[in-house]
Amino acid sequence: MDSRLAAFAGVSLLLAITPGPDMAVVTKNALTLGRTGVFLTTAGLTGALAIWVSATALGVAALLSASATAYTVLKLVGAVYLAYLGVRTLMASRHQPARALDIAPGPRRSGFAVWRQGFFSALLNPKLGVFFVTFLPQFVPSGEATLPRLLLLGGIFTVIGIAWMNIYGLGVTRLRALVTSPRVRRWMERTTGTVLIALGARLALDRA
Repeated sequence: MDSRLAAFAGVSLLLAITPGPDMAVVTKNALTLGRTGVFLTTAGLTGALAIWVSATALGVAALLSASATAYTVLKLVGAVYLAYLGVRTLMASRHQPARALDIAPGPRRSGFAVWRQGFFSALLNPKLGVFFVTFLPQFVPSGEATLPRLLLLGGIFTVIGIAWMNIYGLGVTRLRALVTSPRVRRWMERTTGTVLIALGARLALDRA
């Protein structure tokens, strides 16, 4: 694995473990249906991520092949966006509620309904589109075929994210107090925020 892929995988993991809407859905369904809830929800998330990755790769590849300036613009926009995400994450960690995340189980749902929750949680999240458009191009080396690389990056991001969601979801059923505690969530957010800001700065200064 080259250095860019290693860096991408590391940041993808940090983003995956950051609490968000998808994690909340996995948490609730894990407590309602156990392992079945986890697997059905993450299957829905996988389907939505596949759509986002494919659409983004095709669109960005076409844009970058049409204009060399587009890469520089996307790099700068991506750097600013990553720094923005980092600052927002750090700010959110300062306002973490003192009580644990509310994860009381709700009424049981059909398997398709659980899958659908995961699917639409990711599909209807416009931040994923913005993230992929501004983030993935940073890890496409000059001179390399754009579309295959973007699809590879998207695949890596999806595998890491879904693997984490499954590990986390299964852990929720056993370690409820730990994974939902404000202290643990605050630590994850602060670590991720710092790394995102540093990555944004590095990308802005990267001439490669």
